[in-house]
Formats: sequence, structure tokens, C-alpha cells
Amino acid sequence: MRLNQFFVILALCCLIPVTAQAQKPPLTVEKVRYGQNAGQTRIVLELNDKADYRVFTLSNPNRVLIDLPPSRMKIAKSAPSVVGVLKQYRSGALDDGTMRIVFDLRRPALVSNVALLPGGRNIKDRLVIDLTPAAQNLFTAREKEIFGNADIRGKSSAAKSIPALTQRLKSEEQMTVPMPVRKPQSVTLPGNTVKKKYTVVIDAGHGGQDPGAVAHGLREKNITLAVAQALRQQLEETGRYRVVMTRARDVYIKLHERVDLSRREEGDLFVSIHADMMERSNTRGASIYTLSSTASDAETARLADDANNSGVVAGVDLRTESEDVAGILLDLAMREKMNESSLLARFIEESFRRESIRLLPNSHRSAGFAVLKAPDIPAVLIETGFLSNPEEARLLSTPQFQRKIAEAISLGIDAYFRKIEALQKF
Repeated sequence: MRLNQFFVILALCCLIPVTAQAQKPPLTVEKVRYGQNAGQTRIVLELNDKADYRVFTLSNPNRVLIDLPPSRMKIAKSAPSVVGVLKQYRSGALDDGTMRIVFDLRRPALVSNVALLPGGRNIKDRLVIDLTPAAQNLFTAREKEIFGNADIRGKSSAAKSIPALTQRLKSEEQMTVPMPVRKPQSVTLPGNTVKKKYTVVIDAGHGGQDPGAVAHGLREKNITLAVAQALRQQLEETGRYRVVMTRARDVYIKLHERVDLSRREEGDLFVSIHADMMERSNTRGASIYTLSSTASDAETARLADDANNSGVVAGVDLRTESEDVAGILLDLAMREKMNESSLLARFIEESFRRESIRLLPNSHRSAGFAVLKAPDIPAVLIETGFLSNPEEARLLSTPQFQRKIAEAISLGIDAYFRKIEALQKF
């Protein structure tokens, strides 16, 4: 009898760990948090327990994917996440039970660091992913590299490759999970392939005693400053640009002083922000202006007349040249910059279309705006819309639409410099 009791007790003791393990709560994603620091965007997933994971990126559209073992989600299945490079996230279970969370990106960004931080008293386990803005070509070259475990279900943590996943996440394309496997690293990858920070001069039109267009209780000078400040933030967040503002507050700056500032700061681009107005209130839509050839000729003549005092223009010291030669060199320099200005205008125009910002017909136009006449800096003037149109005036007055315009311009600038780099002009 005692021997039988001993075996019963022994059997129960052996079952205790199995029972406890079976009662272990399932992996749960309890919270998602975001942060920004030094141009990086951080995603933090709070988990109820440590877990295997894999993190990788895919393009077209640009997105970051996080795979976890079968999990429960205490957070919403999808939600906007407009922080840094992030746009929104969505989640769901694949056919094999893998929980996939997809973060859509507003702009390309590399996974620069991934870490699973252990929890403690009143602290959850945390999966931390850092994203660094990058050029599209670098993002595409680095996509499909995996941070974490190739097989998150633990079947082969040392696997050299992974079979293609054909499971379909709701609203997510069929995709192939790529290789090779990369373990988490505590390194910061370069955010781009650019060797220098480009200087972008942002010009908020009008200011001070010059209100610009006035309609529906709005003043153009306030709209242009708000968009310019939003654009400055967008560009500086990438870490790729040095931004100079012709005005950062409500002050009046003469037109030639804005051009002179851009040249003193050795700007790589000059972007002037305006809003339009006309008698017909039904006209609406943005437009992008570059310098016209006739305006170029007139400005070339003026600068050539003053060649002895012009100093260095487009890399040429005009003080050492005759007026005729100075005029020819200025003409060549300005025509080259006009071509580059047109390239920038085209990319901004395309970006406006992608972001569903209304454009005027034949939205790339040319005119003799004084602020476009720096002979050695590509420049565009953007009419963001018409204050004379009630609906467009309402939109232009909202911070959300101002940020949307700024983001479209920023993406256009990114595309421009990628093209310039590809052409090896810098």
C-alpha cells in the first residue's frame, strides 16, 4: 500500500510542471509605443513574455514587418501611427498562426537596431525597433534582410534560409520572406549615401507689413510661414538636410535679401512658399514655378553689367573676366540651374499627385519671380493654392493640410537629390 502511494505521489509530481506549462498565458502584445530621437523613429512593442521574432522591410509600398509566434493582441488590429517615418500599422494572423504586424512608412527608413529587452518588476518585456530615414535606393538594396530568428516558431533557429511564405494577411499582398538571417545588432547604420548635408533654403513668402493675399479672414504671410515651418521639420527629421529659413517669424524681408541669404548660406536648393489669389473664386489648385528664359536673359544682363563686383558665381570668379565673358558664363550657369530647377519642380509635382493634393492644369509654370533669380542655386516657387477659393482657403488654414503639403514637398526634394546623386553631379 505504501509503495502504491509512493508511485501515485511520484506521478503527480511529474505532472505538475506539465500542468503549469499548459496553463502559461499565451503571448500577448499589450501595448505599442513610439518615440523620436536624433532623427530616428523608435517602435516599442510591450509583451507579456519574451518571445522569438523577426523584423524585415519590403518596398512597393515601403513597410516594416514584425513577425511573432501565435499571439493575442490587446492593441487595435490597425490604427494610424503618424510619428516620424511611420504612417499606420495593421496586423493579423497568417495561415500558420504567425502574428504579423505591418508598419506602413511615410518615407524610406532602414532598420538600424532591434533588441528584446527583458522585463522586471512592473516592467513588461519590450521589443524595440529603431528606424533611420534613408534614400529609396538604399532602402531597396537593404530590404528583405532579417533581424531576429529565421524561424520564429523555434523549429530551426540556425536556419540559413526560409521557405517562401504564401500566407496572406488581410489587406497585405502575398509575399516571400527573404534571406539571409541577421541577428540583432547594436549598431547605427548610415541613413543615406550622401556624403554631406544638403542646404535647403526655405522662403516663407511676404511677412511683416506685407501680408500678401488677404481673403476669408486669412493672410498669405501666415499660411506661408506655417507651411515653411512644417517643411523645415520634415526635412530636419531625415537628418540629411541643413535648413535655412529666410524668415522664421512675422517680419518683412526684401526680395533681393532673400536671394542674397541663399547665396551666402551656399544653398543647394531654394524653395519659396506662397498662396495665390484671383477674382474668380472657383479656381483652385497648387502650381510650381521656375524661372522663365526671358527673365533669365534680363537678369543675366543685369549681373553682367556689374561683373566686376559680382565675385564668384557658379564656381567662376567673374572679377577676372570681361563683361562679355562674364555674361556668357552667367548665362550658362543660369541655364544649367534652370534645368535643375525644372527637375525639382517635376518631382514636387509628382509628389503632390501621389499625396492627392490638387494641382492646376499645366501646374509647372515659368515666370520672372525675383526670388528665383539666384544664378547658381536651383529654385522653385510653390503656390500652395488659392485663398480666393473658400474651400481651399479653409484647407490651407488647417495644420493637417499644411503638414501634408510640407510632406509632399519634402518627398519631392528627396527624389530630386536621389536623381542628382544618380547623375553624379555631386
